[in-house]
Amino acid sequence: MRGRRREWSAVLKLLRTVAGVSQNVMLVEGEPGIGKSLLLLEAASVASARGVAVATGRADQLGRLMPLGPLLSALEESPAPITVARHAFPFPEGSGLLLWLAEQVQTSLEERTGSGPLLVTLDDLQWADPATLMALRTLPSRLASRPVAWLLARRTASGHDDADRLFDLLEEEGAVRILLQPLDDDAVAEMSADALGVPAGEELAVLAAQAGGNPLLLAELLRGLHEEDHVRVEGGVARPTGAALPRRVHTAVRRRLDELDTKTRHLLEATAVLGRSFSPTYAAELLGETPVALLPALREALAAGVLVATSDELEFRHELLWRSVVEKVPVPVRQALHHQIERNPPTRPAPVYRHTDDATAEALVALSLLAWDEGRLSRGLDLAREAVELPAGGCHPRPRTVLARMLTDLWLLDEAEAMTASAEAEEGEGQSLWAAEISVLRARLALAAGRPGSAIEQAEAGLAAASVLDAPALVSSAVSVLGTASLRAGDLPGAARYLERDPARSARGVPPCTRLHSELMAGRISEALGGAAAAMGSLGLIYDALPRHTGALTGDPAAAAWLVRVAMATGDPRRADAVVDAAEGIAWRNPSLSGPSVAACHARGLRDHDPDALSRAAAEHTDPWARASAAEDLGVLFSADGGSRDLAVDSLNDALTCYGTAEATRDAARVRGRLRALGERRRHWVRTDHPVSGWASLTGTEHAVCDLVAQGLTNRQTAEQMFISEHTVAFHLRQVFRKLNIRSRVELARRSGEESVHPTG
Repeated sequence: MRGRRREWSAVLKLLRTVAGVSQNVMLVEGEPGIGKSLLLLEAASVASARGVAVATGRADQLGRLMPLGPLLSALEESPAPITVARHAFPFPEGSGLLLWLAEQVQTSLEERTGSGPLLVTLDDLQWADPATLMALRTLPSRLASRPVAWLLARRTASGHDDADRLFDLLEEEGAVRILLQPLDDDAVAEMSADALGVPAGEELAVLAAQAGGNPLLLAELLRGLHEEDHVRVEGGVARPTGAALPRRVHTAVRRRLDELDTKTRHLLEATAVLGRSFSPTYAAELLGETPVALLPALREALAAGVLVATSDELEFRHELLWRSVVEKVPVPVRQALHHQIERNPPTRPAPVYRHTDDATAEALVALSLLAWDEGRLSRGLDLAREAVELPAGGCHPRPRTVLARMLTDLWLLDEAEAMTASAEAEEGEGQSLWAAEISVLRARLALAAGRPGSAIEQAEAGLAAASVLDAPALVSSAVSVLGTASLRAGDLPGAARYLERDPARSARGVPPCTRLHSELMAGRISEALGGAAAAMGSLGLIYDALPRHTGALTGDPAAAAWLVRVAMATGDPRRADAVVDAAEGIAWRNPSLSGPSVAACHARGLRDHDPDALSRAAAEHTDPWARASAAEDLGVLFSADGGSRDLAVDSLNDALTCYGTAEATRDAARVRGRLRALGERRRHWVRTDHPVSGWASLTGTEHAVCDLVAQGLTNRQTAEQMFISEHTVAFHLRQVFRKLNIRSRVELARRSGEESVHPTG
């Protein structure tokens, strides 16, 4: 259990609450060999020692033929086994038997919990049969009133399958989700010392690092070295005595590869000779295949976690795994492959895929979105661009729209505009949906360019079409634009109404990245209405998803800084640190892009109260609104220092100018309020000739007061949204009543509604 202190603390917390009446569910994920089974085994051992009954089960590939097999085996292992008379059921075929078996499982669990708390552990659920997954979808909630806890484990490398969807749904209902990461260097060193009795020397430490922090590979390496007497102790440290890998490592790798199709194993053995990383195009040439013919095998190897995608090639996940594959290729075969490579050497860089198959374009788009969600933005752009270069065919989503969204998020607006125009010129399947997607793209572009009026017009058109076509992800994107534009304009009730139309927070089948973007928008509106504490109800999902899902940080260059600001305002430095670490991780993974580095600098400057970092962000943000946000943060920091008033005023003036460029009237009003607190006043009106009475006689400020009061806000709430005093609101309201010859807020609301339908003049 080295290196698992945080995860083990969560397990102990689950065991402490198992006797309570609640839905206690913990989800454990990780690559093969990362330690999931050991965690479940240790949890079962501790639970038994504490007097908690334990039911353990495991799914396997062949067990899919047995409906509810893992659950049934778990209960039959207990001292009071379930009596399932399978042959006694009168109708052994069809769904009736499955329903009956599920009821028997639930009854057995209820009986077991009648005599005390119960821990149910189920491993390898990536291989579970559909009936087991369906039962696990409902049993935790049905038994929430019983003292039962669930510890469920699956491989993350298995792809987005039914087990993954089950975990997503259980997490939405409150389950704790743990992703077991590779061990860090300290944990690897501790494991080495545990196995060998002395610390590892430099050479052995380098060899141990080839396990990539995978506990199973590392344990097999250390045990094998010890068993085969390939370790000697000199100077109080252990040193390896041979170059070949121990048999234990080869056995562990063979078991892992035996789960794969024969063609996939053949591909891995051949490409391993090329080196730890390779170009799929050249691999196809080496094997005399086309890239599309290799696609199923490559997908399987990627899904199994044997291969991973790098910036321009595919790579064996662990060096030990790669070495084992190479060493087990017979020497004559290895020599023949080397001779072939010498005759036909690879040319680099080579594209990942280059052919005209629609499935390849769709796969590239899917991989680009996955890379984007993980913060590998350069990789996502490269894959999306490569998909664009292929004939578009009929794949969906269109590569051009995906690439245009990415370019917009990075504020590469000229290229994004050109790509949107190119996408608009395409003939796509489902023209109505296609038109809606183009409208939302143009809305995002207009908002990024500081044209909120045009953004609202395009987003409204896209929203109307997407709502009719039942496209929740597209509806959510349109609502996000409308909510942001309303928020910047100071129309908080309008923003809240748009938020109510966002299906991403409740609809099923919405991608996690879309859901997180939706929660970010909800948090911003909640913060504007009720402060930082009110925003945390929506933002918890975003903070907790880091660093696994970072998509919420990339759609807005100031998102990371805003999340840090909210976390600090609510006294939660741990979450502020998590955001800064995630933002810096994105910047580190994308050195060729300037935007992520500036966004990370902004977030770090806020957390550390660093004026130099905030100054850099205020100077280098390409998005005017983000630049204004950084300048405002810098002004606030200087304002807190009594001797930096002039610097504070200069920074706030810069923020005011940038907010004006982005037509962010609410934000500009907030900055004017900060300047007033420093004794500085800024005009924010345009002198025009007005009639002496009637709707047309109202000034811009009076119109703003009318809009908020007509929507039901009190004078205090209106003052808070306009960043002026309550007395000033009362003064403007008296002027409005006099000019309109009315006496109540009810009359004002009626007049405002009439004007919105039939504007004067």
